[in-house]
Amino acid sequence: MMKNNILFQIAAKLFSIILFVYLLARALALFSAAGMFVYIDIGDEASYMSPVYKNVSLKRILDLNEIIIGAQDIVSQNINEPLKPFSNVEVTRVRREKRKESRSVPYRVIWSRQYDSNLRKVELQKVVEKHIAIEVLETFHNSVLHYSAVLNERSIAVEYYRLLLLSPDNKVEKIYDLSKAKRINMIATAYYPGDPLAWGDGTITFLGHRMQRGIVAVDPSVIPLRTRVFVSGYGYGYAGDTGNAIKGNRIDLGVNNAEEEKSWMFREVTVYILEPSNTW
Repeated sequence: MMKNNILFQIAAKLFSIILFVYLLARALALFSAAGMFVYIDIGDEASYMSPVYKNVSLKRILDLNEIIIGAQDIVSQNINEPLKPFSNVEVTRVRREKRKESRSVPYRVIWSRQYDSNLRKVELQKVVEKHIAIEVLETFHNSVLHYSAVLNERSIAVEYYRLLLLSPDNKVEKIYDLSKAKRINMIATAYYPGDPLAWGDGTITFLGHRMQRGIVAVDPSVIPLRTRVFVSGYGYGYAGDTGNAIKGNRIDLGVNNAEEEKSWMFREVTVYILEPSNTW
């Protein structure tokens, strides 16, 4: 009887040991199975949990999951080597874009002069303005701007003339950009108050103004009457008169006297059309 009890105790211990080993083996198997995965995080697109295989490279795992890696993308692990269980793989999508931008540096006056001999006080300015064209390469990581670099920068300086109409106390009333004004190449002549060849007695213009320097006679089909103009070498003018001989691209400039008239006879000038106005 005692012998049987001993055998039963030995059998019970063996069973306990076998059960423990079995349960341990199952636990290890489950633990191992749970660890045979890798986690792949692709920026702001998606996350994957993929089985990992012995001696299988990351590239192959990516291919099996139909994950395409771009030439510029960044992968946190070497795609040509196998992965260990529990590995985390981060894929950063990289995108590069070229962008062009431009900006202008405010104009700077490099020369100016005031004139008050023609109807009203004006100021002629020569200004320079700088335009900068920039080409920028921007790099995005997962749609977020990571950094930018200037590839090319080109600067162009543009010079042009402006005409400022001034009040008697030198306040600016109007500014004309002569580079944007319509230009007409014309042949100039001149006339003066009391000129015997002028319209009427040469003292009152076609529009009824007193004849003076700055009043110019035009062909209204070319330059409408009541138009502000600027004439190269002569200055500010107002189209306030006509003349029988003033046809086509001809302009008759009002001057002070017969002596000044001679210096303007049949000179080539450029006429800038500023704007129509009921006053000069």
